[in-house]
Amino acid sequence: MITTRPEVDPAGLYTQKQAADALQVERHTIKRYEDNNIIRFRIRRAGNKKVTTGTEIIKCWQNMYL
Repeated sequence: MITTRPEVDPAGLYTQKQAADALQVERHTIKRYEDNNIIRFRIRRAGNKKVTTGTEIIKCWQNMYL
């Protein structure tokens, strides 16, 4: 995980892969964070993919580093 705040748009939508890239962790780590309620995802109707917001990515980072 990166030590500086991730550069994401708080209102933007991010896939699991994009969230992993923003936090510089592996995708399976993001899945583990989701399973432990550290980050929340929802199913997007368009494309039926899991997405999260930039705000959730920032909250996840803050829970780990602050």
